[in-house]
Amino acid sequence: MNRKIFQALFLSVLLTLVLTLAVSIFVFYTSYEDRIDEDLASELRLLKAAADEDIEVIRQFSLEGQRITHIAPDGTVLYDSDAESGVMENHAERAEVVRALHYGFGTAERESTTLLERLHYAAIRLDDGSVLRVAVHAEAVFAFVMDILLPMAVILIILLILFTWLSYKVARRITAPINSIDLEHPDTAEGYEELSPLLYRISKQQALIREQIENAERTSREFSIITENMSEGLVVIDREMRILSVNSAAYRLFDSEEVKPGDSILAINRADDFSDAVGGALAGRRMEIVMENRTRSLQIIASPVFDKGSVTGAVVIIIDITEKAGRERLRREFSANVSHELRTPLTSISGFAELLMRGGVPEATVMDFGREIYDESQRLIALVHDIIRLSRLDEGDAPEAVERISVSDIAEDAVTRLRKRAESFSVTVSINAEGPGYITGSEMLVDEMIFNLVDNAIKYNRKGGSVNVSVKDENGEVVLCVKDTGIGIPENDKDRVFERFYRVDKSRSRESGGTGLGLSIVRHAAMFHHAKISLDSKLGEGTAVTIRFPAAE
Repeated sequence: MNRKIFQALFLSVLLTLVLTLAVSIFVFYTSYEDRIDEDLASELRLLKAAADEDIEVIRQFSLEGQRITHIAPDGTVLYDSDAESGVMENHAERAEVVRALHYGFGTAERESTTLLERLHYAAIRLDDGSVLRVAVHAEAVFAFVMDILLPMAVILIILLILFTWLSYKVARRITAPINSIDLEHPDTAEGYEELSPLLYRISKQQALIREQIENAERTSREFSIITENMSEGLVVIDREMRILSVNSAAYRLFDSEEVKPGDSILAINRADDFSDAVGGALAGRRMEIVMENRTRSLQIIASPVFDKGSVTGAVVIIIDITEKAGRERLRREFSANVSHELRTPLTSISGFAELLMRGGVPEATVMDFGREIYDESQRLIALVHDIIRLSRLDEGDAPEAVERISVSDIAEDAVTRLRKRAESFSVTVSINAEGPGYITGSEMLVDEMIFNLVDNAIKYNRKGGSVNVSVKDENGEVVLCVKDTGIGIPENDKDRVFERFYRVDKSRSRESGGTGLGLSIVRHAAMFHHAKISLDSKLGEGTAVTIRFPAAE
């Protein structure tokens, strides 16, 4: 702004000075010519007074820079101070001579045919009817003007320098109040009253912009908080696959390095399936695929973003379906296992029933068949009972009352009920309770947990072996441990013994009437009580299962 105001002032001053100089020269030139004519007229009147007395007097005059001519009434040149009168042409048609003869005085300006120079002429009629003329060179006027032009040019340059400095100062002074305006708070500015409407509008605009920025920042923060707390990955990209927005879950689910806006989405994962899904979305199609990496199953949903009918980008959602896939796998396995486990006793019952239906079976054999049918039906009932119990635990449905209970009392009761079973397996069962072990939970579930653990320790023990149940309070927890001296669990099977229908020794489990669901029920019951379960086992030496319950307050 300073420069524009300075340029405007400087050009205005320069134009004013140039025009003033031009007009001054023109006026001065015109005035000087008029002054020349007046001077010539005065000289002619003096010469006329002298010439009327004696015409020869004019021949004695010598005026520097001027030419004197005496002309007869018929136009014949009688005398000329600068040329031979005899060779000069007749002057009867000269304008100044014609005016002098008619009016007594005349002037003219033209180029002399004799001297070939431009001259100013003034002529006066004498008493004898002849004409006396005086001429002066026109270049003399121009030369005089040019003589004064140099000082005027110097004065002009000085004035230009002065006005340049003044223009700079004035421009700075004009713009200083404007430059000092605080655009953040324009309503507090002190300056020109003419700027008040503009400052008011700027103030309102600033308030609107601040409000819009605050809203945008708040929306951005809310969006960032929401996306960062999503378990699903979210990526927004443009047509060139450059990331516009991304949350940490997107690259964390792929176990990749951190990415940021501006990076290519392929920095998250370069698998062909992922690239094809993104490319399909940018082509205008909704893509949905499932990918497997080392630790997770991921569902990728890529949807195109349209603007005015054309694809401008895509939104990619990454969902961890590992648990869902695992549950689906367990559901399929569970269905297959249930079908298999139910088929075995039902096949046995059906076979024995068919033999009995045909008849001709000895009475002793009928009793054996009846005993087998009873055993298989009891196994079937136990299996159905365990399946129903496990299903309820899966659904979080535990109708049992939750109250303050003693783990030691429940353990002693379970051990008492299993002593006869232990004796049939030649196994000794003992309990060591260092305190009551109060927890908040379901007495029926805790009883079922301990019963299953002790029962398994008896079934998978060796003859002459032992089972020890211990309960103690330790660091705000009630620790239950069931330890046996049985066959142990192979290293490869330790992570799977709590799965449904999984058996380390399938033949021995069937012989003992196991359903394969006992330890799975133990795990779910522990989860219901927010307890931690751990297993320590060595093949051929025995197994110890430890459960840590939060102690009751």
